[in-house]
Amino acid sequence: MMPSRSLVAGVAVFTLFASMTTGGAAAAAHRTYYVSQSGADDRPGTAAQPFQHIQQCADVMAPGDTCVIASGTYRETVTPARSGTDRAPITFTAAPGATVTVDGTDVVSGWSQVTAADLAQLQAADARIAGSPFASGVSSGHVYQAPVALSADLPGNQVFVDGAMNVEAQWPYPGNNPIRPNWANAQSGTSTSLSDNALTQPAGWWVGTRLTARNWFVAESGTVTSSAVGSVTADSLTDCISLQPNQTTFYALSGALRLLGHGGSWFYDPAAKKLYLWTLDGDNPASHLVEAKQRNVGIDLSGRSFIAISGLGVRASTVQTSPTSTDNTIDRLAGRFISAYADLKRDPNMVTVPDHCAMLSAGETTSGILLNGTRNTLRNSTLDWSAGNGVMVAGSKNTVTGNTITHTDYLGSYAAGINVIGQEATITHNTVTATGRSSINIDNKVAGAFSRSHDIGYNDLSDYNNLVNDGGAIYVCCRNDIAGTSMHHNLMHDPAPLARFAPAPGIYMDLGASNGLIYNNVVWNNTTYGAVLFNTETSGTGTKVYNNTSGTDTNVVSLHGGPYTNMEFANNIGNVDTQPGITASNNIPFSTDPLFTSPAVNDYTLQANSPARNAGVVRPPATDGFRDKRPSAGAYQYGVPRWFGGASLDSTTVQAERYASSNGVARHAAGTGMVMGNFDGGDWAGYTAVDFGTGRDTFAASLGEDPAYAGRQFHIRLDSPTGPVIGTVTSISTGGFDTYETQYTPIVPTGGVHDVYLVALGSSPGVANLDYFSFTRTR
Repeated sequence: MMPSRSLVAGVAVFTLFASMTTGGAAAAAHRTYYVSQSGADDRPGTAAQPFQHIQQCADVMAPGDTCVIASGTYRETVTPARSGTDRAPITFTAAPGATVTVDGTDVVSGWSQVTAADLAQLQAADARIAGSPFASGVSSGHVYQAPVALSADLPGNQVFVDGAMNVEAQWPYPGNNPIRPNWANAQSGTSTSLSDNALTQPAGWWVGTRLTARNWFVAESGTVTSSAVGSVTADSLTDCISLQPNQTTFYALSGALRLLGHGGSWFYDPAAKKLYLWTLDGDNPASHLVEAKQRNVGIDLSGRSFIAISGLGVRASTVQTSPTSTDNTIDRLAGRFISAYADLKRDPNMVTVPDHCAMLSAGETTSGILLNGTRNTLRNSTLDWSAGNGVMVAGSKNTVTGNTITHTDYLGSYAAGINVIGQEATITHNTVTATGRSSINIDNKVAGAFSRSHDIGYNDLSDYNNLVNDGGAIYVCCRNDIAGTSMHHNLMHDPAPLARFAPAPGIYMDLGASNGLIYNNVVWNNTTYGAVLFNTETSGTGTKVYNNTSGTDTNVVSLHGGPYTNMEFANNIGNVDTQPGITASNNIPFSTDPLFTSPAVNDYTLQANSPARNAGVVRPPATDGFRDKRPSAGAYQYGVPRWFGGASLDSTTVQAERYASSNGVARHAAGTGMVMGNFDGGDWAGYTAVDFGTGRDTFAASLGEDPAYAGRQFHIRLDSPTGPVIGTVTSISTGGFDTYETQYTPIVPTGGVHDVYLVALGSSPGVANLDYFSFTRTR
């Protein structure tokens, strides 16, 4: 918690006094500046006369200064003019209880309905618009237009309506959850074309659109160059993999005005500088807040050192450091919609020779929070929604710890929740869930042949491989020497349903990745191939695998290919594959019941009579601290306090069906137990005496939403159905009302005990079903 303004002022006075009474010349006092949207930049920046923009603080601050920022949305890029020092960092912080967002969007206004005359003019320029979904939308009065010049420097556009991300016009309409989109399914294809009976349009109709396809481990995009009834061809696609019928190929077509045919969609015409929009309800956008992305970077710490960012938010933009940035700290950042792009292109910073699969590197070094340089830290933060990375870690000795990272890599490249590119990174105590491919990624396309001395531990990694197969919770590839890197004490579980028919191990050492130390990890629930999968086409060497536990799946260590040399697998629970060159000992096979304490709730510690007790050999550091005569096999030493993974949260959880008062909602049974449903526009549910502790800043809800109703919203209010709004939730499609997924929404920092009301907006049905919800804050 930030000190009061009077205390801050007192500290400044004391600092000045101390500098004048200790030896040497008097130094200038460290100053505290203030920013408020009601201020003005020609003011002195005091508490009584604050600046209006954060950048004004950034322009004048010197080492040791602090900028205290009042609640508001600040549509700017903040670039500090100078660095702090080791003893006197420059600090940007939210005022006590404030919600501060540095926003990459600008408001779009000047809306008018697209008329029949407008449609005729557009059809004259492109005959394919006649009879299209767009033409139907115009005829029904649902499509509007506004003049706006979106930045040509952005890698991708984004449009938001009342805070909710809308989708670019696409066939088929994908829904509003890009991690689980509704895409078409081809019956057959080649490396550059696909065939589908659903493509009924005449020859040439699809030419010029963007084809995006996913097949096995590949996601790629290209421009359609020819089309016929039942097929499209995009000659710009590579031959990384053929779009074959025995491997499910999902695809979508976008990038043309004629495809704008569904509520919640938009299209931008850069030549005409015009934005077209069909709102969820088909009404006039002028009655909504419509915003379009205009800036890629919200806070730019390139070339800066000893800058502290505390309690701020970034939206539709990112925070970046550079190779010369050192010792910066980003703490309690609330990041949403961090990066956006639509085309899967080779990353500009590839370090290997580009090959026919180079597009897999899309976004790896250019998306997410960009943590480069030396000794920079991202901690205790929440990152939600990114087309690419949640965070990219380059440089050396940088730290990512205590963060919750969700809904990332929704284009399905080698971008990841956390993409590790540099050396000596510390990646610990993070919760990463809902990723297109891997939760944590290390690959030689951008990391090179050596990615050494990383500490990757105590993370909770789940719901990975949503869009493509053949990845892992932690994926390491290819011919990458990771000597000195430890992957330990990670919880890896519940890959996405798509992944359960293909490799989805906890840790995937692919194509000759070597020399890692893997110990004390736990996996469960359909992690095909277990805690570790090795796949090599040439050779694998040097990796040690100790004391890992497969809680529910047959194998704990799996091998594919070979040969292998100088490897050891010891003290693991689950079946262990072996080959010449591998020493395997003291492993507990799957056929032997290890007598876990409570596997039904994923507690894989050992009972007193477990055969895994005293079954291991000493293998530091995996067996450090054992208390029996000999070490236990598995990830938990008997008698030693259980370790936990993931971000550490203060949390209050409420079962949604246990409302104390209500209007319109009802309880019903679901697969998860009782839930709250019948939640339609105008309905509400009230909950008494909810404890927010000393302060919570995130609302997490286990929510079920049918695709046909997705995008509806509800307010989180305090103390009455008409009380203060602390957050607005937009429901995303989960596949059905009783298919539940956790959604995260930032809220106004709130402490104490309050009655809470969930109030559905509008008058449309199907806002969502809720199983439970929590108010959280990272410790």
